[in-house]
Amino acid sequence: MDTQYKLFFGGAFAFDCRDEDFEITAAEDYRAQILGSVQSLLKPKDMSGVCINDNVLYIGPFYFEAETMKAEDIIMCEKQMIEQCTDAVFVLDDAACPGTIAEIMYANSLQKTIHLFYVQHDDDVETESDLHTPCWYPLIFCNLTNESAKLYKCDDLNDAARKVIDLITFNFNQE
Repeated sequence: MDTQYKLFFGGAFAFDCRDEDFEITAAEDYRAQILGSVQSLLKPKDMSGVCINDNVLYIGPFYFEAETMKAEDIIMCEKQMIEQCTDAVFVLDDAACPGTIAEIMYANSLQKTIHLFYVQHDDDVETESDLHTPCWYPLIFCNLTNESAKLYKCDDLNDAARKVIDLITFNFNQE
């Protein structure tokens, strides 16, 4: 299959494999929704990617915590995924997300097309920038240093997931 777009979807996983019935929570993750199956996120048949449509291949990340991979192996695997992607999509909320920030900055250093979906707070919260989000610094940094960085203001994580799905449906589904 020769896909036009290879997408990396970053952001914190909002579930933990140690929790009882974690697969139910994992199914609510925006990546599982886009892939159409929680199993594609947790136990993909092919680690080289999951076809979303004729033009789009999801290349990662997959949920490695349930596997026996060491931290260094996960980082190197996801680093390679970022290197291989045409576009990197990130969803940011209030979560402490040092791994996601590192991935954003690495994708930015490679001048990848970066789609940054962030939850915006009220004007009286996170007043350091007009973005009103805890992750304002890397977002503005990418916007200033990469012409291919795109910012998307979102009301909440559900709004972010809908906007990511719209991005794939309307922007990446065209030949």
